[in-house]
Formats: sequence, structure tokens, C-alpha cells
Amino acid sequence: MKPPAPIRFRSLALCAVSFLGSVTLAQPPSTGRALFYTEPGYKGECLIVDAGGVAENLEFVRDKRGRTFNDRISSVRFEGPVRVAVFEHSQFRGAFTWLNRDTPDLSAYSLGDKSDTNWNETVSSVQVETVRRGSNVFTAWERRDAERTVRAAYRDYLGREPDPAGLRLYTGRLLDAGWSEEQLRDVFRRSPEFKERDLDAVVRRVYREELGRDPDPSGVAAYSRSLNRGMTEPELRAELRRSGEGAERHARETVTRAYREVLRREPDPAGLENYVRLMRQKGWDETKVRAALRSGDEFRQLPR
Repeated sequence: MKPPAPIRFRSLALCAVSFLGSVTLAQPPSTGRALFYTEPGYKGECLIVDAGGVAENLEFVRDKRGRTFNDRISSVRFEGPVRVAVFEHSQFRGAFTWLNRDTPDLSAYSLGDKSDTNWNETVSSVQVETVRRGSNVFTAWERRDAERTVRAAYRDYLGREPDPAGLRLYTGRLLDAGWSEEQLRDVFRRSPEFKERDLDAVVRRVYREELGRDPDPSGVAAYSRSLNRGMTEPELRAELRRSGEGAERHARETVTRAYREVLRREPDPAGLENYVRLMRQKGWDETKVRAALRSGDEFRQLPR
């Protein structure tokens, strides 16, 4: 029996498919494309989406027999430099994962770190992206580097260390699916845990740790908005450290630490202000402060 002809998303005029809307297509079409099949092993009905194309709701995308593609995708094949994002629900909502290479059976991918459900017959919306010229579609990782990258993403986006299941899941995505660090971090930015954080609490905690005080209401509002748009906690910390107040606090902590470790005492007010001024105005770092303290008579007279 001859297999059914694949349905290709290239332009609405040429699209041999019954639909009710919700499809955006690349214009002009690219040579890269992804082929979505309704059975494992690249069998069954086939839906083709060109690079740059998306299907916001597969419920409205139907094969020639009038059957929806929603919750029927079982395997995905790639042609050209593209990568695919698949989503559990329509409108790119719910669980989400990247596919970087031919995937003969989506049941090999679990839906989440605490779920027994897999991606087979679970996809409701898709995006097909062109990979930049010169970039690798599939990233090869050493396990140690993959685990380090996953731990860093957890700390940056969720403010915590990974649980064993999460570490295992995302390390596997890097090693087996060839995710790039960019793709990993994109998944964290879209995760429910990232979106449901108490942003005001994050801002208040970082202010206390970096500036030693509670933020004013305008600071809470501004940085909560930034975090909601995707700013990470380390980026917030770096911005506070670059501020005048943050730079002053950092300089005082640096000078105090140098005094304690080199001269074994607290800094006197005049010495503290002098070295803070040199750090602010002359660009001194901790190495220069320590060198200056070691060159003085007080250091030479310390008992060895």
C-alpha cells in the first residue's frame, strides 16, 4: 500500500491540509525543514514544517483523512540546519523540550524530571528554527562539563542546587540530545518554577546580601520586572555591584579583608578611606592594596 503523501507547511496557498487557523509559515521558505510523523520510525502520516515555521495548535492541523495531528506525533526527522521545539500544549505552553537531531521514537524522552509521561503522542504545538550558519546543530559534551553547566543553570535561574532527578534529566539532554548551553538555559527560562518565583523576595534577598540593606519600593518594582523578563540572579547581583553603592561596599569589604589578612587587624579609619579612594579613583584592585600593605613598616615589624 502506497504511504500517504506528506503535508508540507510552506505557504498557505500550497498547504494541502485542512486547518482552522493557528499556523505561521516562513516567508520565503528555507531549505531546512522538520518532518513530524504519527508513528515511530518515521512512519505514518507526515507533517512538514519549513525552517522558521510554527504550528501554534496542532488540533487545527489535519491530515487528508481529516484527523488532527494533535497528540499524534511519534517521531521527527530533520533535513538541513534546523532545530525543533515541541510543546505539551497549544500556544507553546506546558512542558517544553528541544530536539536537535533525528528522533525515531519520542517515547525515549521523558516529559519532565518527575513525570512518568513521555513525549510520544503528547505534542500540541511546534517551532522549527534555523541554526545560524557555522553553528553546530548537535553539541558534544563531556559528562563533567555537562553536569557543571546544568548546576550553573539551576543556580542562575532557580537560585538552588539541582535535585538528583533534575540533574540526571538535563545532563542527559546535553549528552544524548546534544543541547547547547543556550538551549538548556532557554528551557529554564520557560520553566514553571522560574516563572512562579517570588520575585520581590529574590530582590530583597539579593539587596541584603550585596548592599547590606533592604531595597526601596522602586528598586523592588524595577528589578522584579527585570527578573520577570528573564534577568538571572547573578545578573542582578552584578548590576548591584556595579552601582555606586555596590562599588563602595565592595571596596570597603576588600580593604577590610586585606587589613585582616596582611596586618592581622581591623583597618583604621584613615587607612580605610585612603585605600577605598584609590580603588574608586585609580582602579586599584585587592592585589595592589595587599602589596601596598606589605611594603609598609607595620608589616615588616610583625612577628614571623
